[in-house]
Amino acid sequence: MSPAPSAPLFIREMGLPARFSLYVLVCLFLLALDARYSTLFGLRAGLNAIIHPAQMVLAQPWEWLQNVGHFFVGHGELVAENTRLKQQQDILGASVREHAAVAKENAQLRALLALPPRPGFNTLTGEVIEAAPNPFTRKVIINRGSSQGVVAGVPVVDAIGLVGQVTRVYAWTAEVTLLTDRDQGAPVQNLRNGLRSIVSGQGSDNQLEVRFLDMHADLQPGDLLYTSGIDGVYPAGVPVARVIKVEQPRHTPFARALCQPLGGVGKYRHVVILVPAETAAKPTTKILAPAKSPGARP
Repeated sequence: MSPAPSAPLFIREMGLPARFSLYVLVCLFLLALDARYSTLFGLRAGLNAIIHPAQMVLAQPWEWLQNVGHFFVGHGELVAENTRLKQQQDILGASVREHAAVAKENAQLRALLALPPRPGFNTLTGEVIEAAPNPFTRKVIINRGSSQGVVAGVPVVDAIGLVGQVTRVYAWTAEVTLLTDRDQGAPVQNLRNGLRSIVSGQGSDNQLEVRFLDMHADLQPGDLLYTSGIDGVYPAGVPVARVIKVEQPRHTPFARALCQPLGGVGKYRHVVILVPAETAAKPTTKILAPAKSPGARP
């Protein structure tokens, strides 16, 4: 049998407290030495060069998560800001359009106030509050009626020219048939040579016509037509239309002239009613009831 191994003589192992104390003393010595003479700077630099790539790799997922979170947060903020800016743009656009409409209306009212007075007529400004729903007629309703002295048959103009004629009167409103209505007409006179004719409507706000025109009549494109005043309804000298084209007769003995209205027929909200002075002087507040038939009961 082989002899059993014998333990070495005079060897004594260091205990755990002693080793811990030794390690603490070594650490304190190294800390004091590094703080005084920076002897461990190279070691730290080397360890940092070795550990830095690992730190970057381990920190990359966290940076990606932060970037994704910032992206969604920034996207939400941009969407909210874009919505807010669009709302502000709509509000500002509506304000600009309203300002432009008010400025245009103000310019028209100034032009109406600057109309020269016509002898024998009182001017009364009215506002268009309703248009006739019938597409085959050109009529509007204004906010002036018999209580303000308006009577049927008086002309309606704007700052440029003739617009139409009052055809029906109520207590506080009146119906105006525009000059472009098919059943409406006005006696006019050519400003260039004094030729008299009648301008009639065609149902469109942009076109008038002179019917039954003599084929030898001296009417040319560009001629200005003004009211002649021979009918006793329209005062003389109101601009009506400009001749655009003269059509020679083909199957009839009469020519025809197409004209463009000078006034803003069917365009503006405010018009001027020319009320005769003698009519305006009479009391008009009394509304007469319709006459009853002889056989009607009281």
